[in-house]
Amino acid sequence: MVEIEVLRRTRPLSVALTALLAMWFFGNLYEQIVWNPRLLADPRPGSLVGEFAPGSPVFYYLPWAPIMFVVAVVLRVRFGGAVPPGVRRAWNLGLGALAVGLAIKVVLVTRVNPVFRDVAATPVQVHDSAVFWAFANAVVVLAVAAALYCFTAWRKV
Repeated sequence: MVEIEVLRRTRPLSVALTALLAMWFFGNLYEQIVWNPRLLADPRPGSLVGEFAPGSPVFYYLPWAPIMFVVAVVLRVRFGGAVPPGVRRAWNLGLGALAVGLAIKVVLVTRVNPVFRDVAATPVQVHDSAVFWAFANAVVVLAVAAALYCFTAWRKV
């Protein structure tokens, strides 16, 4: 049985982590069901706003993704041995899923995004990059959903 004290002690960080994960999940889901299909239908080179231009997703993700990962690690460390092995396993799996999502997103933002901004790219290059983005971003959506589940399901106990 998970001790009530652990739940009480970690509630503020857990709520913050859940909110940050939800923001990241829904941001990626929006990209998956709105932004990417539009890009696939009309693969226009240079159609993505600049990295630091108004409307750039960098302002949505950059501050929150690193904070989210740090909060998850801090919570896992704070739990230590005060929680049952199943909870520690769930958190380790959640951290792994989160790391996978972050790693894929870093690759997408640094390697694939520039193709969308490149006015010299061909529509075929933009389309192929959008297809790659769609599949990789789907993995990110699933990884974030898995992390969210692993980080929150045990609290029902």
